[in-house]
Amino acid sequence: MAVQTVEIHARQNQVRLPILWRLSRLFNVIPHLRRARVTEDFGYMLLDLEGATPEVGQAAQYLRAMGLMGGQSEPVPVAAPEDEMDRASSIALRLTAVGAQQARAPVLHRVGKDFNVVYVIDRAAFDDEEGGWLEITLSGPLIDVQRAIAYLHTTGLQVFPFQRSVTDFKNL
Repeated sequence: MAVQTVEIHARQNQVRLPILWRLSRLFNVIPHLRRARVTEDFGYMLLDLEGATPEVGQAAQYLRAMGLMGGQSEPVPVAAPEDEMDRASSIALRLTAVGAQQARAPVLHRVGKDFNVVYVIDRAAFDDEEGGWLEITLSGPLIDVQRAIAYLHTTGLQVFPFQRSVTDFKNL
């Protein structure tokens, strides 16, 4: 398996994109989040991309084409695969890792691959050596969002939803 470390700098118009989700889905790489500082205006992430050598190279090229990494001055328009998914239900939550072992686990990769949901990192103050927190939004069909949240509760991370429940209101 190849591993490449990349730095992502997202500007205001890019910070709400599901960047890590896209890397997992489109290129079958595991993005290990090492460091993240994400605000409403700017996003910085230090990632280790792990996977087969060609896929890691394609993922890095994709990030360059989006203008998220150095190496290309003019960003190229890139298709948004998440637009083709059912994203009827959304819930915002905070994940807190209290130790290095929790922080290094590829939990978000599993959420994106194992469940039919899209995740976006809204805000973050995270370091894989000390832990930290991520505020994310999960979107997808109601049952998949609920299953993804149930999975997150099994990881040992502290999970704090900003809403009491997620529903599609079909039974009301």
